[in-house]
Amino acid sequence: MTEVQKYLKEAHERMLEFEKQHDPERLREADRALENVELVKVVDPKVRVRLRAECLGTWLELVALLDRSIDPGFNPNDFPSKQVEPPAIPGAPALEPGADPAQIRDPVARAAYERAIAANRAKTENYRVQTQLRRIGERVYPQSEIFIRRYYKAAPADQRELNEAVGRIIKDPDRKTRLSGLLAQ
Repeated sequence: MTEVQKYLKEAHERMLEFEKQHDPERLREADRALENVELVKVVDPKVRVRLRAECLGTWLELVALLDRSIDPGFNPNDFPSKQVEPPAIPGAPALEPGADPAQIRDPVARAAYERAIAANRAKTENYRVQTQLRRIGERVYPQSEIFIRRYYKAAPADQRELNEAVGRIIKDPDRKTRLSGLLAQ
């Protein structure tokens, strides 16, 4: 296995791990693996062309995975609460935010408070993941374009290879247009 193949395998493995774990760090690791690819070190032209196509496909898969994972409706200004406010119960002492649900005797109020705590935890986790995915995207999207510009030229065969890969892998129409138009610039 060549060094390039090792990095491609690592990138694919990290992307699969992300799909199972939803841990953005796996995408950051996939990005690092792809950035380590140096096709100029591959001396056999036929092998280089094959590995170039594999690298392109892997970069595009990473971009598509980010596109699918980033929630376009996410609002970075809608912060989760640090602690959930317990319900006010008539005749009972007021509890501090973040109080243990066991302190609430009313089972209906306690259940509602537990649901609010669970919803806030989910919102906090989603906020963390979406924020990290956006930061990773800020790096991956330009890096994928750098790869394309570095290893593909305006030659018809290169344009055809790029357009076929983009058409097959990328679903977002704006991203598809942008990536397909890189060689014409």
